[in-house]
Amino acid sequence: MLAFLLHLALQQAAAHPAQSPQAQAQAEPLALVGAAVLEPGGTGWLRGHAVVVADGRIVSVTAREELPAGGARLDLDGLYLVPGLIDLHTHLLLHPYDETPWDDQVLRESLELRTIRGVAAAAATLRAGFTTIRDLGTEGAGYADVGLRDAIRAGIIAGPRVLTTTRAIVAADCYGPAGFDPRWELPQGAEEINGADAMRRAVRSQIAAGADWIKVYADFRRQPGAEATPTLSAEELAAAVAEAASAGIPVVAHATSDAGVRRALDAGIRSIEHGDGASDETLRAMAALGAVLCPTLAASEAVARYAGWDPQDPGQPAPPRLRAARELVGRALTAGVTLGCGSDAGVFAHGDNAREIELLHACGMPPDQALRAATLVAARVLGREGALGVIAPGARADLVALAADPLADPRALRRPALVMQDGRIAHDGRGQAREAEVIAWCERFLDDWSKRRFDAAQTAFTPGATVAISVPSRNLTRLTTARKFIEQARPALEAAPEFREWISGPVTARVDGDIAMVWAPFRTSSASGETHGVDAFQLVRSEGRWRIASLAFTSR
Repeated sequence: MLAFLLHLALQQAAAHPAQSPQAQAQAEPLALVGAAVLEPGGTGWLRGHAVVVADGRIVSVTAREELPAGGARLDLDGLYLVPGLIDLHTHLLLHPYDETPWDDQVLRESLELRTIRGVAAAAATLRAGFTTIRDLGTEGAGYADVGLRDAIRAGIIAGPRVLTTTRAIVAADCYGPAGFDPRWELPQGAEEINGADAMRRAVRSQIAAGADWIKVYADFRRQPGAEATPTLSAEELAAAVAEAASAGIPVVAHATSDAGVRRALDAGIRSIEHGDGASDETLRAMAALGAVLCPTLAASEAVARYAGWDPQDPGQPAPPRLRAARELVGRALTAGVTLGCGSDAGVFAHGDNAREIELLHACGMPPDQALRAATLVAARVLGREGALGVIAPGARADLVALAADPLADPRALRRPALVMQDGRIAHDGRGQAREAEVIAWCERFLDDWSKRRFDAAQTAFTPGATVAISVPSRNLTRLTTARKFIEQARPALEAAPEFREWISGPVTARVDGDIAMVWAPFRTSSASGETHGVDAFQLVRSEGRWRIASLAFTSR
């Protein structure tokens, strides 16, 4: 009955689609003006250009002065315009494991609850600027991803364009929930198969149910805590690829071991997830075959945090799996492997998907290449080159406006000022864009300070800028110039290479024209211990850049 009612509701929505005034207005050409526009190659900016959209597509990218008079315009002055982002690995039907462990989500949470959570997850993902996702398995929630996809398409709920894999396919007795008394037959997080014929049947049934992709697990842990080993046989994988290909459906593989990656490649699979254990030889084979790897760094980082690892503690080594994932990026780049953005969101909070782009950059990818992993590369993986991941005539009008330059620092992607999907505004945070811009600027300043980039720190201040220091525990208050403060602090920082300072809590920012105030709690860590306090920045903007007029901080 539930399935019938959902089907009927979707039919009615498709027959009588509701259009908001904003959606109706978008049928007429709309020019987005004032923003720096990411050029089609994704390596630089077009300035003084306008992007004209109509009927859900980009009509033209043209010099602003060439726009006809009188047309509708959307002012994005001072912002940066990039294509809608693409995440190649999400799980809308999961939520962070530190909220509810994976086993409990699969065994205890109802399908209805998980689906409603998925509605919220889809909305958060779209607000974060991800206008397209490939959802890689419902993890025991059946075909609920197909329902979410269709509800988004029908305009019933907000969310990104979703490409589904439905249940995913695993070898029998090689997935989870696992580690329970073997007398009990428990619901599994994926569809189990035994043999090539069973694989063909599973592929056919998942395609019939609405799968856009087929996901297979080339390897997995056969017991909780064990190392991953190949699970699906070469024959089973080959059967999956052949059966899916006959329907024009591509295949993606979970593979964390070298043998698992090899087996997937040998079967003809060219989209590989995780890949931590891949040898350098296997990575070179991936590059030669044109396979794309999604290392899912954000999920590895999240799992490490849930286990007690503190990323802000420089004295605490990263867990082995996280180290392997980080090292994989460098080895893959050296081997010439193409990396895509696949975050594994659901392991951590939906809406934080851009963390994957930040981590790709932190592991050695230049910022423009990390951004292309979520735009041009991801679009190519999905077979949507020219339609997604690019700002060019004919592409879908999926656009994201940012307060800061993501080619200078991918952290600019964290807080979109505006998100447009198919020519419709899905999120408008322009009123908060300036606040986001100055917060990101302060984060970059503290990063320069922590990494002892003193020249950059010095130029962040205006001439004559002041620094006020308060240390209540020492009954100390001092006012000095920024130049003297840096001169006096520099020797101590150079002698403490482990020193770090970071924003540690919610930030308050206010912007009025070219003046801004930022109140930011901070923490520091060094060999001598930790301190915390508050930084109060007064910023002024001149010649297009923010600088510090005064900085006051307390230290406890």
